[in-house]
Amino acid sequence: MEPQRAAEELKIIRQLMERPVRYSTMSGLSGILAGCVTLAGLATDALIYAHTAPESVMWVNIVVWATIFTLALAGTLGLTRWREIRQGMPFWSPIKRKILMILLPPFIAGAGLTSILVFRGLHGAPYAAYQLGLIAPLWMLFYGVACWQIGELSISEIRVLGAAFVVFGLICAAVFQSSIFGMFRGLAYYLTLGVSFGGFHILYGLWVWRKYGG
Repeated sequence: MEPQRAAEELKIIRQLMERPVRYSTMSGLSGILAGCVTLAGLATDALIYAHTAPESVMWVNIVVWATIFTLALAGTLGLTRWREIRQGMPFWSPIKRKILMILLPPFIAGAGLTSILVFRGLHGAPYAAYQLGLIAPLWMLFYGVACWQIGELSISEIRVLGAAFVVFGLICAAVFQSSIFGMFRGLAYYLTLGVSFGGFHILYGLWVWRKYGG
């Protein structure tokens, strides 16, 4: 083999090795499911809220959103794994480990900050009632940043989803979940969460399902 040709082939091999491995087995159905679960959870939360004493409202919100998160996560993992099985992919891989490492920091930060704000609210700290309105925008921002980072290792649609959550989260933080076009504060809360975690996920899921299938 000529030295020049060998050098060119080594260069190509090096470029291929440096190119990041991408995780492309994303389930569009899981996005649709997550959005539908969110909308159903919001409807349930609104129904329970209307028949719950004010001092118990926060606990209702915690239970409802913990349930929404659990169902959405279980559905996402189950549907994604089902698609992996159909394509003969292993359960665990280095790319999944990278994705998990991306997800953990924003999730831990979001859960920790939420716990602090809820604790302050339960103990009547000054301005705690106003700070609670930031919980939803904060989760939009943390989730958006995580999706943006995962988009580096996966399909580009996840990065678009992340950007949408970051922009919308900043907008919601700016209006402080108080009123939108004169809406009642509670209605603005349900509307923003429905649009973001409900609508964005459904649109993302439909697009991915149409483009990649499954």
